[in-house]
Amino acid sequence: MNSDSADTHDKTAKREEKIRAEQARLFFRQLPLSTIVGYIAAIIYTISFRQETDNLVLLSLLVFLSITTAVSLWLYRCFKQHELDNKKTVQLCQYNVVVLFFSALVWSILLCWVYDPNVPQNAYFIMFSCIGFLVGAAPLLSNFSPSYLVYAPTFSTPLILTWVTGDNTQYQMIGVLVFAVLILMLFFSYWLNRTWRNSINLQFDNLDLVESLQIQKNAADQANMAKSKFLAAASHDLRQPLHALSLFTAVLDEAVEQPKIRHVVGQITMSVKALESLFNALLDISKLDAGVLKPEKKPFELQAMFTKLANDYGAQAREKGIDLVWPRCSHTLFTDANLLEQILRNYISNAIRYTNSGRVEISCDSDDSTSIKINVTDTGMGISKQEQQAIFDEFYQLGNPERERSKGLGLGLAIVQRTANLLGHPISVQSTFGKGSTFSIRVSRSTAKATADIPPLDSHININPVGTIKPVILVIDDEMSVRQGTQALLELWGCEVLTASDKAEALTKLKQENQIPDGIIADYRLREQQTGVDAIYAIHKECNQEMPALIITGDIDSNRLLEINKSGFQVLHKPVATLKLRTFIDHIRIQQNAFQA
Repeated sequence: MNSDSADTHDKTAKREEKIRAEQARLFFRQLPLSTIVGYIAAIIYTISFRQETDNLVLLSLLVFLSITTAVSLWLYRCFKQHELDNKKTVQLCQYNVVVLFFSALVWSILLCWVYDPNVPQNAYFIMFSCIGFLVGAAPLLSNFSPSYLVYAPTFSTPLILTWVTGDNTQYQMIGVLVFAVLILMLFFSYWLNRTWRNSINLQFDNLDLVESLQIQKNAADQANMAKSKFLAAASHDLRQPLHALSLFTAVLDEAVEQPKIRHVVGQITMSVKALESLFNALLDISKLDAGVLKPEKKPFELQAMFTKLANDYGAQAREKGIDLVWPRCSHTLFTDANLLEQILRNYISNAIRYTNSGRVEISCDSDDSTSIKINVTDTGMGISKQEQQAIFDEFYQLGNPERERSKGLGLGLAIVQRTANLLGHPISVQSTFGKGSTFSIRVSRSTAKATADIPPLDSHININPVGTIKPVILVIDDEMSVRQGTQALLELWGCEVLTASDKAEALTKLKQENQIPDGIIADYRLREQQTGVDAIYAIHKECNQEMPALIITGDIDSNRLLEINKSGFQVLHKPVATLKLRTFIDHIRIQQNAFQA
């Protein structure tokens, strides 16, 4: 026998064992009721015939039935203690078959004892009792096939022989009738047993299918985790040189004046920004999956957002010859304005990208008093019904099999769906292939007055960019190229820069220079399992004061993003936009100016 045949044989044997054990469990679950009902029937028969026969015999038979009933209930108790043990359950059920044999035998003796051939009513009563027991026991004892096969013949055979061997033709016909019922009920019991077996087998097939699906789901989850780990590792490793490249490009952009060289620097900057776009999209997906983003909902005027978006996308629409239509509205909404703006930007940029002629119209439906439905409608290529759900999957793109970068990355709508779920705002799409699409989001109204807009932290504040104040900035990064690029850029901005590769070197250098930094810029992942957060805490403790600190990271791993977020420090993600880095420096200068004043 080869290994495949042996495996198949083992699986079949195990399945048969499980089916038989489940049949035994079904048998035991109805055992207490059927046993007690049978014992009550015996008491009734004993009382009914006490004046027509020897009471001592009847009492003896009742005592014996009491014993078999007690043994059956004891076996049921043992079953409850070992219900999960297949072999023990089957073994207990086999013991109960032996008890059923003696119980059926006592019942048969009891009915034969009270049978009186000289009283026709008695004979018919015994006949109907016999048939009733045969019919009633079939559904109760057919779960476990030996049970009814032992019980029915043992119970009815003595009575059948009594009737058939008698001289009375009428009683002989009764014997034949009961025998026919016996045969019929044996076949019926067999059919019931097969039905139960098939049902149990189907149940196990379903359980195996569920287990198989669970295994496949676990495999898919593991593959997804592996993908996330790969993206996290690849992202960090690729962001390091890209971050350094963006720093050196920024230095060139500020230092070079020759037009031809500045043109080349501009082309390099465009390529760097294209890579930044990909990494930032991946980062947005990871941040949403990690639960790092926390919505900050507050009232705001929708018209102000529309005005900003119209300014940003107007030129792009005019360049393609598309009419970009905006509504005039006075709605006040309650949500996170920045996240809603991100959703609308994805909607609008996609609408312009996939519309070659016609118009893109933004509209608002105020069909109820609690919410506003914002629609972005285009006259573009449209989306087939089969693809309308798939477009929200990661990296799914319409009409871009060659993955042309100018047509996007296929992450925009995946980010939209996650962001909308985070905000609790339903989104929808309606589209006719070849005619256009409408993407919508429903946002809650606000009854409160909109708060004044606060300039974002990364807005450029150019306070004394060089001047006489030279903030001391400590840069901690284990990549030499990143340290050199950051140092060159900060020195161009008029900073005094100290660099270190880890926490120990940073503390040593501060002692050697006898300086307290005005700000710290630290990479999150350093050598030997160190983190920038640990380094910043150590420097705060060493200097006995807290200074502004910035964590820079290339990680997109969900767990690390959560850890960084818990630190409370400002976080920028590689490759860092020059404007955001400059903003951090300018805020330090603001603090210095305030302190000197």
